[in-house]
Amino acid sequence: MDFSQWGNPSKEWLAFAAANPALLARNEDHLPPLALQQKTNHSRTTIAKTLVATTGLGNLVATEDYVVSTRDGKSITVRSYRPILLGTKPLPGYVFFHGGGYFFGSLDTELFNCSWLAHALSMTVVHVCYRHTPHVSGLTPWHDALDGFDWVVTHTEKLGIDPSRIVVGGISAGGSLTACVVQNEVRRARETGTPCRIRGQVLGIPNLVNVNAFPYHLFADKEKSSPVQCADAAVIPKQRMKLFTDMLGHEVDPTNTTWSPALVDEEELRGTPHTAILVAGWDPIRDEGLWYAQKLKNAGVRTKVHIFPGLPHAFYAFVGLPSHRHWNEIMLDSLRWAVTEEDGWIVEEPPVMSPLMEKALAIGAPVDPTTPGATPADMAKSGNLLRGE
Repeated sequence: MDFSQWGNPSKEWLAFAAANPALLARNEDHLPPLALQQKTNHSRTTIAKTLVATTGLGNLVATEDYVVSTRDGKSITVRSYRPILLGTKPLPGYVFFHGGGYFFGSLDTELFNCSWLAHALSMTVVHVCYRHTPHVSGLTPWHDALDGFDWVVTHTEKLGIDPSRIVVGGISAGGSLTACVVQNEVRRARETGTPCRIRGQVLGIPNLVNVNAFPYHLFADKEKSSPVQCADAAVIPKQRMKLFTDMLGHEVDPTNTTWSPALVDEEELRGTPHTAILVAGWDPIRDEGLWYAQKLKNAGVRTKVHIFPGLPHAFYAFVGLPSHRHWNEIMLDSLRWAVTEEDGWIVEEPPVMSPLMEKALAIGAPVDPTTPGATPADMAKSGNLLRGE
């Protein structure tokens, strides 16, 4: 295999980088892990709450939190987002796992992202907030994802979800959790002879193989594989990938298919719900997503792939980048596609958006906190855009 043709930085990115050197030079990895985590999550939360207030989404989408027990006797929280104007009738459900290297992220960092998805798609979005390193290690995030999903599918009536129209999806680290949940559900359905409870999955720039288990031998040239070709890429260069992996610990075999879901045998993928995968070309984890897509196709799974050539991991978080809006459009289209059996949208049309909400869509959500920490100036820029300034 060789996907290196997608890995050269695009003209769009090079122009953006030249115009924003200070933004891209910001690096806070020198901070102690807990300080880095707290600072990034606080910044993300402030931005998310500001955008929800400025767009008026708080008056359009209702949220509710639920405490869910986990297999180790602890608990996590899931938050549901539901369009208020659609009342209590069952809606398609989107079970969402955020990104952040299993290290960044919280319920509140995803407030804007989940709100605008619920509003734009007329879906009930359920954000499963798994636990993060360094507070936990090993397979705990994956186990939390499995426990959270099981709770959602057994409480669809409470959540106002049509149980026959559930999509699971995630970004970056959340893509790994998503793939794990879907594989587990397909296995359960096969072993019990009961229907799979997932209609489709959407994997955004997914991390699907532990960095210490990457199958270099399957690629035509190791130097052209994404971990090597994109080792110095913006946003998550090699040293940041190592930071995330090291905090998960090393007590689990990196080839464990819960930890590295792309390593599962192709035969095990048969029966997987149709899958949309979004991949950034200049990204150390690019090849994981494209290889997994190939394995799904070989297993007879209806698969749709969208590649953003020459763009780094989580590029969509940079508001000034033209492809920022394109990512948001592709994500919405992918979720619509994943929830349907046919190509058409089977739910009533989403509410007509006001000009203010159109601007919110253009801004989108900084859904992956692995990007450089936003400053108050960045937040003010987003607010000014929403106000038309």
